[in-house]
Amino acid sequence: MVLDASVLLFVSILVRLAASGIALLAWIAHRDVVCLLGWSAAMFLSATAMWVSSFRGAGIALPVTLMANVLFLAGYTLMWASMRRFNDDRLTLLRQALSVLAVAGAFALLFLLAGHLGLPRRAQSALFALFIAGLTLAAAWETWRGFRHDGLRSRHIAAGALVCIAATRLVRVGLIAMQSAGLVAPRTAELVQSYTLYVNVLFLLVATAGLVLMAQERVDRSAPRPS
Repeated sequence: MVLDASVLLFVSILVRLAASGIALLAWIAHRDVVCLLGWSAAMFLSATAMWVSSFRGAGIALPVTLMANVLFLAGYTLMWASMRRFNDDRLTLLRQALSVLAVAGAFALLFLLAGHLGLPRRAQSALFALFIAGLTLAAAWETWRGFRHDGLRSRHIAAGALVCIAATRLVRVGLIAMQSAGLVAPRTAELVQSYTLYVNVLFLLVATAGLVLMAQERVDRSAPRPS
């Protein structure tokens, strides 16, 4: 049974907004854990992007899609850059902003080039999914890598969830490729895609929990122990 697209969209937006709020509240309590702020921004911007994409019409489909995709990418780039900054505080806010501009600019250029070359809309969807998967895997690597420096075991939860989120995007790319090659029926692709979106939402919650646990574990380790 294919999950209802409108319900999935509503749940995805709602979960992202909730995750954004939870991460923001956790960051207010733990200002030194900057990755929480990056995650909050990523969830808010991706929720906004999904809301914007719901307004696509026949005449404005391309500009609205591009705007939504750029918003989504900006959030995930901030997530990756903020995790890098959490691992290495020498990374400045300016460099984070430049990272967002560079990634968004590169994607917009490739997106428009694909349209100019007359490639099917699926190619643009695959490009977007690849960018999101790459950024999420990069954030997962930064999360995992930091364990060597601070030993926060909660990093494993967040990193694992991020890898699973990236995997759902790669499944999307695989489905697009198989559809283009005629190996998968549209109905089958729609079925698989609906469940990968559902799994994606679940792992967003796991990643949020992992990041909040990281902040709490960091506090617990720095707290003085009774003699």
